[in-house]
Amino acid sequence: MLPQANVNTLRFKACLLSALLVVAMCLFFILLGNGNLQSLLAKNREHRHLNFQFQVSGLLQQSRLEMARLAELIALSPRGRISTREELQQALDRQWELLQQSWDLHSLKIYDANSKPVLSWGAPYSQLSAEQVARVLMRNQPLERVACDPGCVQSLSVPMRARGGDYVLQIERPLAQQLQRFREMSGSDIGILSAVRAVPVSGGSGAYLPGWGREVLSLTSRERMLPLLKQLAGEVAAVENLHNRARVYELDNRQFDIRTMTVGAEDDGAQFVFIEDVSDQVGHIDDSLQLLLLFSVLGALIFSAAVAGTLWGPIVRLRRLAQALPLLTNGRFDDARQLIRPVHKSLEKYDELDVLDNTGLTVCDQLQDMNDMVTRKTAQLEQIAMHDSLTGLANRLSLLEQLEFHLELARHQPADVREQCFLFFIDLDDFKQVNDTLGHQGGDELLCVIARRLLSVMRCGDIVARLGGDEFCVLVRGVKGKKAYRTLAEKLLNTVAQPVKIVDNLVTVTMSVGVVAVEEREETLEGVLQKADMAMYHAKRHGKNKYQLYSESLAADSAQSAEPSLTKVARPLELVTSSKHR
Repeated sequence: MLPQANVNTLRFKACLLSALLVVAMCLFFILLGNGNLQSLLAKNREHRHLNFQFQVSGLLQQSRLEMARLAELIALSPRGRISTREELQQALDRQWELLQQSWDLHSLKIYDANSKPVLSWGAPYSQLSAEQVARVLMRNQPLERVACDPGCVQSLSVPMRARGGDYVLQIERPLAQQLQRFREMSGSDIGILSAVRAVPVSGGSGAYLPGWGREVLSLTSRERMLPLLKQLAGEVAAVENLHNRARVYELDNRQFDIRTMTVGAEDDGAQFVFIEDVSDQVGHIDDSLQLLLLFSVLGALIFSAAVAGTLWGPIVRLRRLAQALPLLTNGRFDDARQLIRPVHKSLEKYDELDVLDNTGLTVCDQLQDMNDMVTRKTAQLEQIAMHDSLTGLANRLSLLEQLEFHLELARHQPADVREQCFLFFIDLDDFKQVNDTLGHQGGDELLCVIARRLLSVMRCGDIVARLGGDEFCVLVRGVKGKKAYRTLAEKLLNTVAQPVKIVDNLVTVTMSVGVVAVEEREETLEGVLQKADMAMYHAKRHGKNKYQLYSESLAADSAQSAEPSLTKVARPLELVTSSKHR
């Protein structure tokens, strides 16, 4: 299995941080580039929409001029004067079909001063009202309008002053030809939507859009664009909202920009709808973003590699220093020196890492010296804390630790494997007289002799301790036989009782010994010491230079002796003197 990468290393964090920084910068530039491209696309769409409006207005103006020239041609007689209505009727009856085909006319009507269409050719729809006829005659100016009920036509009404009476000539032509011209000029599709209708007009084209309540009156590329309008009518609540929606719509994996323009002055009237295929522009933006993303990824990789290459060496040095510092806390100074590389350059050329390495080596040397000194001082302190300063024996603290360890071990051992242990509590008899006679220096010398004699009797694993003053303790473990303590106690008494030469004086000293067998599992440290002290005082009260083994009867006898007012029944004690003084 491959080792897992340590995500807490400085190298990993530096690489990750640089990568995140580069990714953030790349995302910023990508978003900035995308925003600029989208802004350019939106501005281009707005510009195109304005151009579409100008083009439609230009086509309508051109069509108006054409109809004005046609009206002049129709109204003039061969002799160059305005034809009367009768002359005009005769001429149009013969030439209507030719005029209709040549000029793509929808209808032609003649109104008299009473606003009645006395003559009419073509579709009978879209008649002028009496007010409109009167306005044309009174102002003597043409009237242009676009009507989209039921079909969308452009109408031009011009006044005619004839000898037989004034009249108004109205020429109408459908907008289909102008829409086709727009398609050829702009390359975009255009359509005309009717005014809002509750129900479709009977006999219409059948392209009714229920979502908008409008009918498609005319549309270039009808088979391809009509499904788009039907889809759009289900997405957008009203057709007027298309003008302000800066988004594209998709159909058959193609994107379209759809805008509207009112035909007249009313918002709920007929609407021009412009449909522009912007798939190439959107694709160009996508390609630009992909190219920008590709260059961003390459730039990120190159930048990350450059950062990693620049920081790799310093980070490795920092990592070696980080590995070396914990070794100093464990006292592995040689291993730490192998990790910290010495700096072989002048101080003027040191950088921060050189200072760290040099300081690390200096700290390593200083810590090693301090560690050696602390080790020596610790050994001295342990010697002082655990041993008696006069005799060199274990002190009270050391004895208590050993005894507590034995008691804790006895609690966890089975009864059949638990070893026997005896505690000998020793107190020198009449030691105060020695101090009074020989002085404290002589007393100290005597205590040192007693300590050496006690050590000479004990085995290697036994504990000999001085509790203070003239009190000593001996802890013996692993004793075989329940009476083995007798031999050891007599040996202690005989050895200590040998005469000692102190300051040219021969001194004989004895001691009283209390013996406790440490056997019970529930024994406590305080209880053992109390029992040993009690046994020692019994031995001292009954003649000194004796030893006494603690027993339960001994504890009961001590309780009676502590109450002198009560009648006591003396119980014999087993007082054993050394064989030399019997």
